[in-house]
Amino acid sequence: MGTIVKFKSVQMKKGDDKMPNIEKSRMLEIEKITTKLLAGVDLDKSPCVDIVSLVKKDGFKVEPNDMDIDTTGCVLVSDDAKNKKRLILVNTMFRNPENEVDVVFKKSRFITAHEYGHFILHKEEGQPIYAHRDTYHRTEPIELEADYFARSILMPLSQFKVYYEILNQMGNNDEKFTVGLLSKIFKVTSNKVRKRVEDLLVLDQ
Repeated sequence: MGTIVKFKSVQMKKGDDKMPNIEKSRMLEIEKITTKLLAGVDLDKSPCVDIVSLVKKDGFKVEPNDMDIDTTGCVLVSDDAKNKKRLILVNTMFRNPENEVDVVFKKSRFITAHEYGHFILHKEEGQPIYAHRDTYHRTEPIELEADYFARSILMPLSQFKVYYEILNQMGNNDEKFTVGLLSKIFKVTSNKVRKRVEDLLVLDQ
């Protein structure tokens, strides 16, 4: 990979709180998994991944739901022959601290990808039933992995890096300019774009 140019406001150091809390080797494993899942998606036509269509191909139904404010989403899987069901529930009662446009759509996409990540990464082979509920600000390893999976599949590494470098150069390393446009292109929140930039910085080391 080439050298990633940092935003003017980003100061990345080893051990920085902004650095992802999963090992680089695990990050690379997840990148391989999402690349494989996206193999049939024409990212040259549009870098914005249709995550709902993608999970539907794996038998999932995605349902928006008004849930408790602290709940972000749930994934429910039953592979029992008599009661086969795969469901992702997405809470539409969102906090929106940055007052972003289209926040419900953007967060719904991320939560869908996050819950799908739990299924792909954490459901054990042969396990007939799997259920997981997510809440805000959880930092267990499986949550960090599911978050990384979601960033990886919604902002595919090669495409994101190209757009990031072009826009960052156009904006003279201005974070607000670059993050704002990347948020619109990939249809994720600005916060998730910033985290993906941090991912690039780690992977580029």
